[in-house]
Amino acid sequence: MKAVYMGAGVALGALSLQVAAQTTVRYIGSDGNWFDAANWSSGRIPGADDDVVIAGRSRVQIDPARGAVTVRIRDLIVRDAALLETLPGTLMQTRDEILVQNGSVVHRASASVGETLIVDGSAQARLACSPAQVVECVLWPWNGFGAGGMLLNPTPKSRRDLVLKTSATVEFGLGGRRPASLSRDAAGTLQVEAGVGHYATLHADTAQIDGRLRLSLFYGFRPAAGDRFRIIDIGRYASGRFTGLPEGSYVGCTEDHVALTISYRGGDGNDIELAASDVAPMVCVLLPAVQTGGSWPPRISDG
Repeated sequence: MKAVYMGAGVALGALSLQVAAQTTVRYIGSDGNWFDAANWSSGRIPGADDDVVIAGRSRVQIDPARGAVTVRIRDLIVRDAALLETLPGTLMQTRDEILVQNGSVVHRASASVGETLIVDGSAQARLACSPAQVVECVLWPWNGFGAGGMLLNPTPKSRRDLVLKTSATVEFGLGGRRPASLSRDAAGTLQVEAGVGHYATLHADTAQIDGRLRLSLFYGFRPAAGDRFRIIDIGRYASGRFTGLPEGSYVGCTEDHVALTISYRGGDGNDIELAASDVAPMVCVLLPAVQTGGSWPPRISDG
């Protein structure tokens, strides 16, 4: 039976004024290279104990060829129409990931794991304390407007708590029939299965769903009637719906006249799944087009 989450227990960030003042690292560069120490206010590449803020319409790219495959930081805040892009092979580990005020993240055949993901374009985003937090949480005065968003080229993203606000836009890339996933090898090292042949997935223990859902196709993949894609896997509690997408409604249509419908009752009863079916061309005319190659947000590179 589907569990309903009322919103009281999700920890929305757990940032403290005292800690953030000591460890916040801001992007101040111009060439977009995450691995250039000169691009950061601290004069060094952000590390596991740092909160990272990318703002002011900055465009930042994590390219494993320029540094490391695994990037570990504490909290990530992308705001003020800034954009962070992770290129294929990247494994990004954070505590909280917060996209506000038109801030966007593009994951291209990479992976992201952590505690909380919040996509919220409202004027102010309140970050509430977790039960373990012992210092005072604060209200961050982001005082702006716009929609945050995220594009998942066939990529796995795993969070304990997922919060998609009304202003959020999430675009899932379909590049095959296998779900993008994370696993551990015999040594305990995380292994990323993504890219060609996969579709984007988002895993969460609890989820509040709102905002806009978009779909895009990658690597020449074309869904066929009967295909199913479990794009959001929810472990315990779920609430909400994507804007304008009630149970069983059409999400979009491909140029081959294959439509995708949405269900919030997939898997064990509260997972979000897409199902493909053939429809008449006139039906597709009335539906949003499933884009090829990702339609949003702006691209830094082809990835």
